[in-house]
Amino acid sequence: MISTVYIAFETERLDLHLAIIRHFLLHPENRAARDAFVKAKANDYSRGLDSYLRKKPDRDEIDDLLAPAMSRSYQRWLRTNLPHLVEFSENRLKQMELILRYAFFESFLLKTIGNILWEYPTRNLQNQLIYKKLAKKRVARDKRKLAGNPDAERIAWARGVVDAVDRLPFAQWKGEQAGLSTLYLWQYLRDDLGLDFGQEKMCSSLEWVRRVRNHLVHRSLELTLLNERMAEAVTHLAGFPLLLVQAASKRYPKACTEDPPDEGDDGTPGYVLAETYY
Repeated sequence: MISTVYIAFETERLDLHLAIIRHFLLHPENRAARDAFVKAKANDYSRGLDSYLRKKPDRDEIDDLLAPAMSRSYQRWLRTNLPHLVEFSENRLKQMELILRYAFFESFLLKTIGNILWEYPTRNLQNQLIYKKLAKKRVARDKRKLAGNPDAERIAWARGVVDAVDRLPFAQWKGEQAGLSTLYLWQYLRDDLGLDFGQEKMCSSLEWVRRVRNHLVHRSLELTLLNERMAEAVTHLAGFPLLLVQAASKRYPKACTEDPPDEGDDGTPGYVLAETYY
């Protein structure tokens, strides 16, 4: 069972960790911290030059004169450009934050779906569009792998559909032509699970997050994240799982709850435990 209390606690703890990182990394106005940073990096640079010169077979007096000058030049460059480097680092931090928050969001989403499917196995999944489109081959494959497990079919069904949900786009992307059989996450929640908590609008924003996250992870980090879009992403990544579990707790009380979880219960679906401890 997955709990809104657990999701809220884990999200709050992530917020705290990120706030600590941001506070201690992005304060160029702190002169002492700035000067200490510049000095430490300049010393590292100087030690690197010394190490290189010691290994240089044709080292001469000019090298010994140039090394301190190069170190001082590097220190001046670093001090002059530190504000620009901080701005660059802040964007890197936002990229890291988005990737990390998306990982948390995805975990909460899939745990919720997994708990529902495991606790309510009597749902006629074969009539669901997601099964016909994405999960059928995975279910058959997993049933063969789980031969001998008394819950093999139930585990395979749950895992197959959760895996298919993980590959669904959240919503139609701008300029994208949706086919007749195209299935989006907001539709799956509404049509297959009977859940409607205004997710369509939120999923439009989450589709942007998904695409940005995939671009950062699989293509390039050369992407600037605007503060306004980042704030919107943080709001939806944190709020969507809570609203989902709140809505599901009324329809699927054996899978989702708004009460505090039992000690040690992190919402791991039963099919994972049934396979792990068989």
